[in-house]
Amino acid sequence: MVVGGGIVGASAAAFLAGAGARVLLVERDGLAAGASGANAGGIWHPVDPVLVALYRASLPLYRELAAGSNVFRMGERPAGLLEVASSEAAVRDEAAAMAEWYPELTPAVLDPAALRQAEPAVADGLWGCLLDLGYPIAPASGTYAFASLAESRGAVVRMGRAATLALAGDSVIGVRLDGELIPCGAVVAAAGPWTPGLLAPTEFRVPIRPLWGVVVEVEPATPLRHIVEEIDSGAGAATREAAAGRSRPDRAPAPDAAPEPPSVERVHVSVVPTPGVTAAGATQLDAEPDPAAWVEPVLLQAGRLLPGLLEAPIRGVRCCPRPLSADGRPLIGAVPGTRGLVIAAGHGPWGISTGPESGRLAADLALGRAPAIPAELDPARFA
Repeated sequence: MVVGGGIVGASAAAFLAGAGARVLLVERDGLAAGASGANAGGIWHPVDPVLVALYRASLPLYRELAAGSNVFRMGERPAGLLEVASSEAAVRDEAAAMAEWYPELTPAVLDPAALRQAEPAVADGLWGCLLDLGYPIAPASGTYAFASLAESRGAVVRMGRAATLALAGDSVIGVRLDGELIPCGAVVAAAGPWTPGLLAPTEFRVPIRPLWGVVVEVEPATPLRHIVEEIDSGAGAATREAAAGRSRPDRAPAPDAAPEPPSVERVHVSVVPTPGVTAAGATQLDAEPDPAAWVEPVLLQAGRLLPGLLEAPIRGVRCCPRPLSADGRPLIGAVPGTRGLVIAAGHGPWGISTGPESGRLAADLALGRAPAIPAELDPARFA
C-alpha cells in the first residue's frame, strides 16, 4: 500500500510495481492535489549536502521517465538560475559561497549591464549571480507520469479515498478504506503534510507541519530566459550554513495561528518560466491563506526585479501546503516502533527536486531491501 498521490508516493508505487510487487496507491483527493501540483514548477539544486545526494540521484530517474512519457518533459540542460540583488557585495558573497561548496554550478557574477544582456526583463541597476541549475517543468507533470508508469506496471490507483492504518500490536496489517480492511504486507506513508494524521494510531509523533505557499501565474509578453530569484540579505552566510549541513530548526507556529494579512514583506521572489506560463511567488505562511488576497503582494515584489510582470495578464493563482519537518529535511525510513511501516514525507519545498529518489528508497525499504539512506533522514532522529 502507498498512501499519498504526490511525487513521492507516485514514484514509490512505480518502483514497487516495477520490482514485481502488487501495489495499491491510495489518494484522498486527486493526484498531485497538494504541493506536487501547486508548486512553482521547477527541479532545483537544494544547497544541502544530504538533500543534494537525493537531487542528483533523482535527475537520471526524471530523464528516464521523460524518455518514455507523453506527459513529462524536462530540458537537457538547466535553464540557469539568476540570483539578483541591488547590492554588489551580496551577489559576490553568494557567488563565493556557491563556488566554495558547489563549483559544478559555475557561479558567475554579472554587473548590471551584463545582467540586462543575459536577461533583458530585469530592472535597471541590479547585480546578478548566474548558476548552472534549474529545470522548469509543468508542476504536476512528474507526478502524473510516475502514476501512469505505476499503472502500466500493474499498480492500482484509487483516488478520493481516505485511508487509515490498521494495526495489530506493533505491526501494520493493512489500511482501512471506507471501513473496509485492505490487508497488505507493508505501507509506505507519503501523505505530505497529512502524514502526521495518518500515523496517529502509532506511537511515533511525526514532526511535520504545513507551510503555505502562494504562486501567481502570469503570461509576460516576452518569456524569461532564466529562472530569477531574489538574494536575501546574508545569502552567502546562509548558503555556507546550508551547504555545511547545519540545518536550522523549524519555528513551529502556535496551534491556533491565524492567517497572516497580505504583505509584501512575506514574499520571497522566485520566478520560473514554466511551460505555457510564468510562475511568480512565493510565500511561506503558517496558516492557510486566501490565495486571491496574496496576488497583489506577490506581483508587487516580483515587479521590483522584473517590471514587465506588472503588466502581464494574470492566468491563475495556486496555493499549497508544503510538508515541512522540524529540521527542514525529510523523514525517509522505517517508522520507529511499528513493523511494516515506511515513511517518506516532510520534504518542504524540495519534494519535486528529490521526490523520485525518495520514492525509490522507500520502495526498497518496503520490499525488505537495505538501501543506503543517510542517517540525517532516518525518522528515528525524532523518536
